[in-house]
Amino acid sequence: MTILFVINLFMNNDNTLEVKTMYGLLLFFHLTGLSIWLGSLVAVIVMLTMMKKHIASPEIGQLAQKTVKIFNFLTHPSSFVVLISGVLLIVDMGLIRSAKPFWMHYMEEVGGMFILLFIVLLSILGKKLVVKLTAGDQLDIRSGMARYLSGMMVSVVCVLSVVFIVAVKL
Repeated sequence: MTILFVINLFMNNDNTLEVKTMYGLLLFFHLTGLSIWLGSLVAVIVMLTMMKKHIASPEIGQLAQKTVKIFNFLTHPSSFVVLISGVLLIVDMGLIRSAKPFWMHYMEEVGGMFILLFIVLLSILGKKLVVKLTAGDQLDIRSGMARYLSGMMVSVVCVLSVVFIVAVKL
């Protein structure tokens, strides 16, 4: 229903969509989602790295649990917005089956794969970390935290690789 309302906002009197406005709106959603996704990843990496030193404290453990839950709440929807808006941008540009440059293939195929992969990977690692934080075994918590942080760092590098390839248009 909301999507139909948004689309109706951009309809002309002759029932044609204003392409420039729709493209601009999709690009806005795409870049906003990317900013929230990448910013959340970096912020949580810094926060959890600082918490890691004092994770034996019950208060820090609870704070780490809340951080992981809030991260999942913000990051997964924003990465999904990046995926959906990216697909719609490609459709809007009419580049579905046409010959595309390397950067466009990389953004479309590799970027989409990264999004789906890291939604699943970070969800699984985050749930495991929350369970370990709840159980309270320090050795398990440290190993779970290391895995989670490693997964997040790899995802940041992968996202930045897509941004770099697209920015320099290789």
